[in-house]
Amino acid sequence: MNQNLKVEIGVSCKNLTKMDALSKSDPKVFLFLENRTYTDSEVKVTWEKIGSTERIKNEDNPIFTKNFYVDYYFERIQKLRFVVVDMDNDSDDFSKNEFIGYCEKTIGDLIGGREDGVYTTQLSNEIPKDMSFKNSKGKKSLVIPSIIIRIKEVVDSGGTFVMDISGIGLDKKDKFGKSDPFIIVSRIEDDHSLVKVYETSVIKNTLDPKWTNIEIPEIAFNSCNPDRMLLWEVYDWDKNSDNDLIGIFRASARMIMKQKKFEIINDKKKAKKEKYTNSGVMVFDRFILNKDFKFMDFIMGGTEIAVSFALDFTGSNGRKESPKSLHYNSPNYNPNDFYSLNEYQKAISSLGYVLEPYDSTRYMEIYGYGARFFNRPKVEFQCSLTGDENNPSVHGVAGILETYHKALQTAVFSGPTNFSPIIRKITEEARKSLLPPNSNNPLKKYYVLTIITDGIISDMDRTKEALIEAFDAPLSIIIVGVGTENFEKMKELDSDDGTLKIGKKVSKRDIVQFVPLANYIMNPTLLAQETLKEIPKQIYEFTSQYQYKPPIY
Repeated sequence: MNQNLKVEIGVSCKNLTKMDALSKSDPKVFLFLENRTYTDSEVKVTWEKIGSTERIKNEDNPIFTKNFYVDYYFERIQKLRFVVVDMDNDSDDFSKNEFIGYCEKTIGDLIGGREDGVYTTQLSNEIPKDMSFKNSKGKKSLVIPSIIIRIKEVVDSGGTFVMDISGIGLDKKDKFGKSDPFIIVSRIEDDHSLVKVYETSVIKNTLDPKWTNIEIPEIAFNSCNPDRMLLWEVYDWDKNSDNDLIGIFRASARMIMKQKKFEIINDKKKAKKEKYTNSGVMVFDRFILNKDFKFMDFIMGGTEIAVSFALDFTGSNGRKESPKSLHYNSPNYNPNDFYSLNEYQKAISSLGYVLEPYDSTRYMEIYGYGARFFNRPKVEFQCSLTGDENNPSVHGVAGILETYHKALQTAVFSGPTNFSPIIRKITEEARKSLLPPNSNNPLKKYYVLTIITDGIISDMDRTKEALIEAFDAPLSIIIVGVGTENFEKMKELDSDDGTLKIGKKVSKRDIVQFVPLANYIMNPTLLAQETLKEIPKQIYEFTSQYQYKPPIY
């Protein structure tokens, strides 16, 4: 699957701080992308300028028309910095102008945190330490300024909308009959101009018309933007005179998916009649998008990624008090310092921070296996490390790291290293919310289980069976090998070079990615890239094979 993906980012601002004494500011937004390099246990951060918007004069609520285009990689943390500057001229030399505010967000934040396609956040008036401006510090205001960010995939083409529409109780326009209604659909552009995209056939002498099997290409209908507003004009056709307007309504594709029914309003009639309600109702009996959906359509279209971690507490990790243990917690432990983490913490943070934004709740599950937990007598292989088997979820990577650290204090390391129980548990969980396949149903959640282990699997055959049986669940499994063990046998589970099989059972889908941590232990960016690179492909293969669509369509 082609991974050369690009996103388009548009911005506007509200309540910008007034920097000029006698007028409003002349704002311009600069966009930067963070670059991190890891050398000799040190992290170097630089910011690359992506571009800037136009300058808008004398405006504290600017809507910028110039957008940014950024290459997108699911497997990376791509942090963006939006800087708003009061510019004296149209140059790009922001350092000689006044700083208004800034924010930093990852592309994952913008995708996962959107509401109705929009991400809104406050602007900080603290100048970033690595930047300088004409003013040495930001200016405070009574109303905190904000930035509104819109992000969407750049697409070359789209699918086709197919719809059936019914009119109910339209106004009677003809003197000797009813009405001869038809609809004109127009796309409303950013400059408020109208582009006609479709005109229905005329249905004669009826106040309850039905139009079926209307097909409109997505690119023409709404430029592949589900939030693009459309004007729907309902007319009465006249053979010998101008057509009469029955009424209008405005609705985007997203609104139609949610609402289905819209009142038709004639503003002139409404102004004249005190008891006016509407000029009829338009109902979308069918409204679907026929499309070969790609990975980006799902994460931009509301499919959330449910993340689970399963950690190995078997005895082969070494005594947790020993500095040689893979579970050893350094006295210099700092969750924000990658090089102070043990190998389990490094794997959790490297992958977790990439995946966290793609679930709007940012809650993730954490399990342990191969030990006795919470002073219980039996060795467990799917133990919720929160201590509550009905609620294994914690908030964010910080919650995962904290819960792991607490569970470590009382865990009694044991064995063996069994994967199949946790695989079957998460597979069952993934199937619970899954609607029937092959029916163009929405995929609300896709699950990613990360198993971190230090050794060879004890239940290899049962693990293979569990993986083969999980092929029809919305699930990907990442296995991270920590320590110096020979993981050659583990590669059998990752069927990149062949098909996973045991006896006569054969997997119909590759859902496993295995990565030895030792190969990337000094660079969390490379670890995440190598570990997560197969996820987009696996999601695409699952949704294509079982005909699922994104929730917003």
